[in-house]
Amino acid sequence: MSADREPATSPKRVRVDGDRLSHFLWKLNRSYCRRVHRFGWSGADPLPPRGPGILVCNHRSSVDPFILAAATRRVLSYLIAAEYYAIPGPRWLFRWMHCVPVRRNRQEVSTVRRALHALREGRILCIFPEGGIDRGFEAPALGVGYLAWRSGAPVFPACVTGTPRGRSVWSALVTRSHSCARFGTPLLLGADRRDRPDRKRIAEWTAHLTEIINGLGSK
Repeated sequence: MSADREPATSPKRVRVDGDRLSHFLWKLNRSYCRRVHRFGWSGADPLPPRGPGILVCNHRSSVDPFILAAATRRVLSYLIAAEYYAIPGPRWLFRWMHCVPVRRNRQEVSTVRRALHALREGRILCIFPEGGIDRGFEAPALGVGYLAWRSGAPVFPACVTGTPRGRSVWSALVTRSHSCARFGTPLLLGADRRDRPDRKRIAEWTAHLTEIINGLGSK
C-alpha cells in the first residue's frame, strides 16, 4: 500500500483512493466530465495529499462541483444550500461526502461549527462565496475569511470556466460544454491567529481573494 493511500477502514475518507466506493465514484465523475463537458486534467493534483484546506471558487453553473472534484484526488466536502441537502435521493451522497448544509441569507452557529469540524478532520471544504450561481463577487460572503482565521487552514483559490448555464440545475448537467478549472497559489489569513481580525480586515482579505479568482478566469 502506498504512503498516500488510506486504509479502507479509515473513517475520515479524505482521499478518493481511501476506499473502493470513493474511487469508483471519482472515476465515474471524471468519465462524465470528460465525455459531456470535455474536461481534461493531466497535471499534478492542485491540492495537497493530506491536511485541511478551503477551496474557494466562482460559481457559474451547477456543473462546477463536478469539474472541481474531477481535478483532484481529494474528497471535497461542499458547503451546500440546505434545500438541496434535504432532497431524499442525493442526500446520502452529500452526507457521505461530509457536506455542510447552509441556509441562504442566514448565519448560523451550527453551520460554522460543522465547517470547522470538517477542517479539524483534515478535509477540503469547498465554498462558493457568491451565494448562488452567477451572482458575481460584488458582495461575497465573509465566512471564508472567518473560517480561514479560526482554522488556520490554507485557502486555495480556483476558477471554473466554460461550464453551461442551463435553464435549470438539471439541464446544465446534460448540456455539453468545454469546461476548464484553474487553481492559484494557496493563501493564509494572517500569520498570528492570536490577533483576531476585525470585519474590515476580513473584508479586505476576501476582496483580495476574489480578485485572484477573477484573474484566474481571465488567463
